[in-house]
Amino acid sequence: MALSQRHHARCSCAAAAAAPFALAGTERKYERDRPFRIVHLAVDLQLHFAKKSVSGSATLEFERVSPTDDALVLDALGFELGRVRIDTGDGWSDVPHEYDGDQIRISVPTRVEKGKVEIDYRATPRRGLYFLAPDAVVKDRPEQVWSQCQDEDARHFVPCHDKPHVKMTTEMRVRVGEGMTVLSNGELVFKDTPRGASPWVFHFKMNQPHPSYLLTLVAGQFDVIEDRDAVVGEGRAVPVTYWVPPGKKPDGLRAFSETPRMIELFSKLTGVPYPWSRYSQVVVSDFIFGGMENTTATTMYEHILLDARAAIDVVSHDLVAHELAHQWFGDFVTCRDWSHGWLNEGFATFFEQVEREDRLGRDEYLYGIEAELDAYTTEASGRYQRPIVCRDYALPIDLFDRHLYEKGCLVLHMLRTELGDATFWKGVHGYLERHAHGIVETNDLMRALESVSGRSLERFFDAWVYRPGHPVVKVKVSYEDGLLTVGVKQTQKTGETAVFSFDLEVEVADKAGRTRRHKKTVTSEADALVVACHERPAWVGVDPELRIVGEVTLEAPAEMLRAQLDGGTSARLRWSAAQALGKRFDLPTLRALDKALSKPGEAWMVRAEAATALGKIRGEHALEILLDQVGVEHPK
Repeated sequence: MALSQRHHARCSCAAAAAAPFALAGTERKYERDRPFRIVHLAVDLQLHFAKKSVSGSATLEFERVSPTDDALVLDALGFELGRVRIDTGDGWSDVPHEYDGDQIRISVPTRVEKGKVEIDYRATPRRGLYFLAPDAVVKDRPEQVWSQCQDEDARHFVPCHDKPHVKMTTEMRVRVGEGMTVLSNGELVFKDTPRGASPWVFHFKMNQPHPSYLLTLVAGQFDVIEDRDAVVGEGRAVPVTYWVPPGKKPDGLRAFSETPRMIELFSKLTGVPYPWSRYSQVVVSDFIFGGMENTTATTMYEHILLDARAAIDVVSHDLVAHELAHQWFGDFVTCRDWSHGWLNEGFATFFEQVEREDRLGRDEYLYGIEAELDAYTTEASGRYQRPIVCRDYALPIDLFDRHLYEKGCLVLHMLRTELGDATFWKGVHGYLERHAHGIVETNDLMRALESVSGRSLERFFDAWVYRPGHPVVKVKVSYEDGLLTVGVKQTQKTGETAVFSFDLEVEVADKAGRTRRHKKTVTSEADALVVACHERPAWVGVDPELRIVGEVTLEAPAEMLRAQLDGGTSARLRWSAAQALGKRFDLPTLRALDKALSKPGEAWMVRAEAATALGKIRGEHALEILLDQVGVEHPK
């Protein structure tokens, strides 16, 4: 799931005083019992638009796990129940049950090893399934129905075990009014569109298991775009379609046309070909999130559709990549419970930047990672800090924050940087392959990476995943008597947030333009990297690959920073110099920033950071430089 408009600006974090993530007295959450295994769910629904309700039945196939339990418990919120029947191999019969408005408890004799239950019901969902229609305020709102089941809202319109640790095959049979079309999980196996008053019937079947929060039902009127097939694995073709509001095909192609390439890219990187038979993206009105990664059929909000003018400034690739990555991370392998939800959302956020790197290059990837870091540290410094894996929360949605998304992404970036591309992706492949169509927890990822690297990663995961916080580092660059010294000091408060271990890497350039990299692992509160240099370096680039995931304050000689801004070997080094120069107020610095900002061939990120630095410096001279550049052609 993507929160808010991730493909535009990142969500803003409220400026609040630092406080604990969970209030005192918050109950710690643990995985629920599963005395029976739900193996298949079949839903047969009639949609009643006028009443915003559904009626129909659900049939659940179950297998016994516990030898002693005699109650099959299903989540069902606010239903009107009809008959509840059971078939244990001898035919259907009414079955004793209890219903308290939240859960149905169905009696299953201990001698019964497997069977089916069928529940007739009506429901007017408050959540989970949403009915849209025109009204006095929004007269052009389309008549639509769409579902949004994450985290535990399927129970509002489908009786189920509504937790991510239960995965089952599903089918959905839906009756709608004439002229509507329906999209659900899996394949359309039956369609009946009779003339007259009879409802139109659509029957979808999903043959691979997935959890209840990934169920989807969308009904309405759409234009359907059939893009080229994505080719994965050994030439397997995956049909790709986009469902957009009528008349929006050009905007739909603009938003989604990179999807087949992304499917092929993610299949190649993970070594696991796209795991489903097809992929659709449907744009609905008034959707409550940016997107939702329902298995085989992602739902998107309407703001992903950009006209040609808007697309100059923003693109939709990040949201498309995020939801697509979930088809592997969340749908194919699913977090055991929400406390491990970063295995879904951290990977999806990371794959936004992986796709960006493939399309635009390494500097764009690092700039994206830096944006994720800024978003996370804003929350961590201004609101609260918590472990990524956290069982202390009031509601699952509370976990869907900057720690789950952005910090989860940063952890994966660090692992990739530390292990190297080949080893990292080999470990990701093993993680997916070993737990295909199953449920996972954080240790499963750690062991998969350990098995291919030979490295013990327990200390890393303990520091970055199971404890709160991040390093707050002051870096000072100095040169004296033939020695270059890069000193570091960690200043974060100790306690639960311990001293972090990280690699301090620098790129040193001499006056002839030759560069060398040096690296040292920092494990203490204060340390220094010392390099013998026969002459004063022209510049010293600190952390060129963004290995230090935290808040870093850089102090370096001004002439080195200006030389780095002008001649750094990567855009990352040049924009880092621009950021550091934003704290200086001298005329040579203004000239250096002016030169970087006015250079047409310079990377847009460097020019943007130069402009930002001038804005921080303020003053008449900085204002004159900015005003001279207001006509710059690059939209970023």
